[in-house]
Amino acid sequence: MRVFKYSLAAAAAMALTGCIGDGNESVLQSAAAVTPAPAVLPTPTMPAADQGRVATTQGIPTGNVIFMHPDGTGLSHWAAHRMYFHGLDGTSNWDLLPQMAVYRGHLENLVAGTSHGSATTHAFGFKVDAFGSFGMDGDGNLNPPTNRAINSLSGFRGSLMREAANAGIPVGVVNDGHIGEPGTGAFLAEVGNRDNWQEITRQMILGRTGMNDTAPWVIMGGGEADALPIGATTVHRNVNQERGAAAPNLRLSLRTDNLNLIDAWNGMGSGNASNDPALRDDFIVVRTRAEFEILRQALAANPTYAPRVLGLFAFQDTFNDRNEQDLINRGFVRAGVAPGTIGPAPFKQSRLVLWGDFDPAEPGFNPPTFAEMTEVTLTILNRAAASRTQPDQRRFFLVAEQESIDNFGNNTNAIGMLHAMQDTDRAIGAALNFQRSAGNERTLILTAADSDAGNMTVLSGENVVPAGSPRSGILPPGTAPNITGTVTSNPSAVPTTGTTPPSTAVTNFVDGVEGRQSPMFVTEPDQFGNRMQFGIIWPGSADYHGGILSRAAGLNAGMLNSHFSARFDNIDVYRMKHATLFGRLLNYPTATMAPTRP
Repeated sequence: MRVFKYSLAAAAAMALTGCIGDGNESVLQSAAAVTPAPAVLPTPTMPAADQGRVATTQGIPTGNVIFMHPDGTGLSHWAAHRMYFHGLDGTSNWDLLPQMAVYRGHLENLVAGTSHGSATTHAFGFKVDAFGSFGMDGDGNLNPPTNRAINSLSGFRGSLMREAANAGIPVGVVNDGHIGEPGTGAFLAEVGNRDNWQEITRQMILGRTGMNDTAPWVIMGGGEADALPIGATTVHRNVNQERGAAAPNLRLSLRTDNLNLIDAWNGMGSGNASNDPALRDDFIVVRTRAEFEILRQALAANPTYAPRVLGLFAFQDTFNDRNEQDLINRGFVRAGVAPGTIGPAPFKQSRLVLWGDFDPAEPGFNPPTFAEMTEVTLTILNRAAASRTQPDQRRFFLVAEQESIDNFGNNTNAIGMLHAMQDTDRAIGAALNFQRSAGNERTLILTAADSDAGNMTVLSGENVVPAGSPRSGILPPGTAPNITGTVTSNPSAVPTTGTTPPSTAVTNFVDGVEGRQSPMFVTEPDQFGNRMQFGIIWPGSADYHGGILSRAAGLNAGMLNSHFSARFDNIDVYRMKHATLFGRLLNYPTATMAPTRP
């Protein structure tokens, strides 16, 4: 072997000219004999300015805003959803949102976001107290309470949604949970306690006391129990025993006053009391799948029909947020379907009844999905915006929250979480179809999640392959998936020394298609036709900080990769929405706290 000695500078020169590794020893010797000029390294440059914090007077194009809030959704959630429904090499609608930025969700006094605190920040543009804020800052649960009414970053005496509605812009909210869940409720209500469902519901429908609020155009979700007066019978059963109810078939309003919010909504507008879309009633209430379908048919038959709609499709939530074993024990299963059975793609229907009443004879059976509610709401809001007489009112603002991702995650229900993700993805698809259609290009679609519910992660590799089996996660055709077990999270054990307690092995269960000790999840085929097994594990049931990615498409979406490429947080969610609705990017707040409303 011949050894050649040469300087690092010579090596660098040869690398640049392609001489290293080409087998030409004479060239290498020649290069070694030459002393090259010292390499000129590029001058280090300072990082680009944090454009998202730089004051600007530049005008921003205005248009519609669709804010999608898949609550509790981290990157691991999206990865699990993709592999289960689309395959490892597949593409979801969420993947088609071209602009993206890492989301920072910390609040005034907490590293991780909370549903109510983060929603308030998204709605008002200030970081607020994480523990009690709901359309206010502070904590109404303390003694004495510290909650206080605040102005938003724009200076308006209320949220961005109230500012838009009171400016004549049609607004709407959609939630597959109670309409008063923070992700939607904090945009329309201001209370000191997130559990004050009665007052939240009242403010959403009738407005804030003394503020002369314009009614939203659309409100859809659950929460019928808080819309009827004390003693009234509800259409929906309290099938999930919400809020401490004693029996699953209870049909009794949870209000403690005589306010009938359904009648109040029906009484607004022209006075048409029919509540019938076929008669073009302008304020209607829908509570069942059948009524929802009548509304859809009326919208299809009348291209200009845009009623104000209050949809209440469940006693509390449309979803059944219990773990898999609990649902099975309670009878939330589809009759005649074998345990562990999954329906064919693309829907992959679970045996478990994850949304609505489990009894097909009940009005609450098969409620409208989040995606369906979103699609109908987009149709109505777009027509309402087109009918505005003032040009600066011809845009709309929609906040759509899939609460079930968070709630299923907080109950470590993997199959529920995955189907909730798929429902969100279909809603994103509906929003993209809307934005891409002629005349709707001036629309911003923006997504964000305030936290990572359950901090789930996918388990694969050796953990899914039984001992003695071929070392591959690929599931051979015609083979049943393996049954989930446990995974060790603290494998080392040491003897007790002095006062130090022993370190013992700790195990965590692995979720399958029906929870513990059930078949593994199986991906859709990858680009080579292979389907693989995986399980899901949870470190706990809390809302974690997690890895959250905001994505966007359409009007002003590029701001995520320009203005906010260095930093994008919950305040910037508000700023992007406000800029797209009103044409000016507000400066990032310099004050630590939101200003108290006079």
